[in-house]
Amino acid sequence: MLVDSLSVIFPAFNEEHNITRTVDSARAVLSQVAKKWEIIVVNDGSQDETQRILDELADAMPEVRVVQHPQNRGYGAALKSGISAARHELIFFSDSDGQFDLGELPKFLEYTDHYDIVAGYRAKRQDPLHRLINAWGWNMLVRALLGIRVRDIDCAYKVFRREVFERIQIRAVGAMVNTEILAQAMKFGMKIKELEVRHLPRCFGRSTGANLFVICKAFRELVLLWGKMASVSHDQEGLFVKSDRAVPEFKPAVGV
Repeated sequence: MLVDSLSVIFPAFNEEHNITRTVDSARAVLSQVAKKWEIIVVNDGSQDETQRILDELADAMPEVRVVQHPQNRGYGAALKSGISAARHELIFFSDSDGQFDLGELPKFLEYTDHYDIVAGYRAKRQDPLHRLINAWGWNMLVRALLGIRVRDIDCAYKVFRREVFERIQIRAVGAMVNTEILAQAMKFGMKIKELEVRHLPRCFGRSTGANLFVICKAFRELVLLWGKMASVSHDQEGLFVKSDRAVPEFKPAVGV
């Protein structure tokens, strides 16, 4: 399937050993699936050589755009900056550490005509046991509090129609960003398709998802989000200004 236009977003924090390979992998796929495309990498205050490498990639490749956070602001803030900078009709985001096979993107794009969000779930998560346990407990807690009926809430492999962010706002600055997006999407009755995606072992660097500070921050944001969801309304201002075209009447997805 060849889509008209696609923005790909990679939040990056200290990914000097991974980012070139990730960008190269994306470029190889995007030239096959989109008429127009761009890669947006958000350098979230990296303290290694990530920014230097990104500057070199952007100079050599006109399709690569770099958003720079002078200081580390958090995963959610990085994702929001990337989405805000996106110029195309479809928006895809993934991690920059190379743990996902970008070659699976074409099968996700096949569903974008009929679904507002196409969300991946990790077939066999390649993480240490303690992270698997943490993820299971977190998913159960979020399902109980917010009623999100998605298998793998935090899987960083999702495609959105641009209109989604004409209604959804992002306020989370940390790891709660996926939960916040999906909670609003389900409240609005947006259609979500879930697809299996292969998860690969991390080759370089270290994930910050199991950091105690990150975990505590996520719990705090979860409590705040639970309190705020009651005030989320259909006429709220989204991340993007609504276009002139009619806003579709969203209907709940079947089988989610």
